[in-house]
Amino acid sequence: MRFLLVTLVFALSVSARCTRRQLKEQAFPVTGQKQAVQNGPGLLSNATGGSAGDLGNAGSSSASPSPSPPPSGSSTTPASGMSTSTSPSQSSGATSNPDLSDTTATGSGGTSTDSESAGAGSGNCGALKGICFNGGMKLSMYDQIKSATEWITFQLKMPDGEASERTQQDHVPMMAFAEHVKDAVDMVNGPNPPPWMLTFNEPDFSYMGWTPKMTPEEAAAAIKPLLDRPGTSTKYVAPAIVFIDGDWHDKFFAACGCKDFFSAYNIHQYHKESSEVINQVTSFHNRWNDKPLWITEVAPGNANCTLSWDQAGSFMKDIYKFAKNSGFVDRVFWNSGNQLTNADENVCNSWLVDSQGNPGPLLEMFENVDCS
Repeated sequence: MRFLLVTLVFALSVSARCTRRQLKEQAFPVTGQKQAVQNGPGLLSNATGGSAGDLGNAGSSSASPSPSPPPSGSSTTPASGMSTSTSPSQSSGATSNPDLSDTTATGSGGTSTDSESAGAGSGNCGALKGICFNGGMKLSMYDQIKSATEWITFQLKMPDGEASERTQQDHVPMMAFAEHVKDAVDMVNGPNPPPWMLTFNEPDFSYMGWTPKMTPEEAAAAIKPLLDRPGTSTKYVAPAIVFIDGDWHDKFFAACGCKDFFSAYNIHQYHKESSEVINQVTSFHNRWNDKPLWITEVAPGNANCTLSWDQAGSFMKDIYKFAKNSGFVDRVFWNSGNQLTNADENVCNSWLVDSQGNPGPLLEMFENVDCS
């Protein structure tokens, strides 16, 4: 995930994507945006389809998103270079989440059964229209975005403050870093387990040196307590990496034996052209096609921000229309719901609500997107 060179001063005790927790965690304990790797997917990574999460601009290769939001990441090959070959089967011996097998689609183009649930004003989009918020987000901001169906930051819990019932219900928690695993286990085994939970955010990339990296083997060891106690009603989304054309996922699934534990894959994308995002997402699905796909960070990636608001709006419409017609994309989280106060070269004219909670130029366009 690639955004924000953030001077976010937020405080989540977990060092979510930054080694420097105050910076990242307070903004959103891990909600930052990273500098786009230019056209790759992912919040934190610029080079491989990284992300633009709450962290800031983490540079990386040329055609990818920045490190996660935060999200974060970086490598020699951008996400755009992702292989289209079929991924090796690693499901044997994999741990599966009890009582959830009937909700996880398998096979190319499969989608999860809850994808038909829709929020108000979502038109033909169903549950597709999610929002990714970054540091500085106020809970009231989500209520300004009427057609959104879900929202994320880079932490397990919502930021402090009063939240409407809708805001509380639509929040999808993220177990962004290894230090969040214990709290995640407590959450899914507690009295109000979430329907979904996102796992590690761009573990293959460290945004600006703030967020922790994990090898596939380290991530496999870190997630084991959750594999042992996954709860009975929560479904999990696989880690989102920056360098999607690499072998991080292969090695992770082999080490944890947990490919079947996840109900969906996850990707981040930042490119100037919507066609490049579509190509990258399609390429990723060609390789990992046994589960539905969530795009949890996406926005126009343009270092010098030469895109107009209308062009950003057209980019947005293209992405949601593609997702609706793809047959395999279950969620698209637009980045960012709130204005980034520090220059993030990963994204260009993509925020919906300004730092004071006022509608931005793109909000009406988002509300009118009906995925047709």
